[in-house]
Amino acid sequence: MPEHRPRSRWSRGPIAASVVVAAALLSIGAATAGQQRAEARAAKQGAASVAGRGVAATVRAPLVGTVGRAFEDPGRSNWTLGGKRPLRTTLWYPAREVPAAQHAVDTPPPFAANAPIADAAERYPLVLVSHGAGSRAAHMAWLAGTLAAHGYIVAAVDHNGSAEEELHSRPAPSDHFGWERALDLRAVLDLLLEDPVFGSLIDRGRIGAAGFSLGGTTVLWLAGARLDLDHLRRNAPPMPPEMAAAIGRLLQLPETNAAAAEAQARAEQSHRDPRIRGVFALAPAMGFGFDAAGLRGIEAPVRIVVGRDDPVTPPATNARVFADAIAGAEYIELAGERGHFTPRTPDAARAAELAEVAASAVDFFRDALPPGKAP
Repeated sequence: MPEHRPRSRWSRGPIAASVVVAAALLSIGAATAGQQRAEARAAKQGAASVAGRGVAATVRAPLVGTVGRAFEDPGRSNWTLGGKRPLRTTLWYPAREVPAAQHAVDTPPPFAANAPIADAAERYPLVLVSHGAGSRAAHMAWLAGTLAAHGYIVAAVDHNGSAEEELHSRPAPSDHFGWERALDLRAVLDLLLEDPVFGSLIDRGRIGAAGFSLGGTTVLWLAGARLDLDHLRRNAPPMPPEMAAAIGRLLQLPETNAAAAEAQARAEQSHRDPRIRGVFALAPAMGFGFDAAGLRGIEAPVRIVVGRDDPVTPPATNARVFADAIAGAEYIELAGERGHFTPRTPDAARAAELAEVAASAVDFFRDALPPGKAP
């Protein structure tokens, strides 16, 4: 049985602390990089298996459309200092029927590329989605497609750019300066609300956010979590020696790169967006970087889900830390790895694990974003 807890409702050392930020993020990225292809397969299986949940077996599952947007943040530079920060965004949404030939070939049925938006509602709730370190928006299709099949517009941003855009660095600057991801979501929300197609269809009083791993931390930042660099320096696990060179370069980046210097200055700031009315975090990372005071400002409903056997973000030092300090947070610990998969979890089991998590997200947002919420 899963453990389910109901809702109950900085002396700084920035350079030294940045070492452990980078170490933590690189360890997350390294642990997930080899899994991404298998996770993508499981994500597709998971999306297909849960897209029809809640629909009678004799009724065809709702069609989900998908489309992209090449957004940019007008207020921040990219890391190469050659333009604005790119925010390539994938959207999933309830769609009207289209010819089968229009169905996307790289996503599981019933996804359809560029399908017209369904007219089942005048406006739809919106969920912003954040992927894990070193990943991309497409790997969150298992969650996004399920939410869209249940009546949500879902937008997931590629936090990480191309190798050139990320300065050929691993970890990428976009993961090293992880709090900047919250600004990505905030900028995407601003742009979506002005989008000529989706803007008028979004219910502005029903906006939530969901994320996995570093993406789980990202949506908690968006809800008001504040990183404490000194706390992180004292509590983070030691940095593996083989990471020293890559991390050294990232530590020096703010000295020569204006975008990195600006990002570093925002490390301990609040990135809370009051438009976010509910947050679903799967296996949030870097729990050791947040103290109780830094999590006290979160007021939106929060559900935290984690696998009991998670090998990358162990519950005791990550998910439980957040759940214990966030007033009213709901904590659910499930059997299995739940996203940070290793070979011990076969593809079929991965799909089943993700399907259960996706169903939990649907359940959470149904309560957190009920109809009739005022903007």
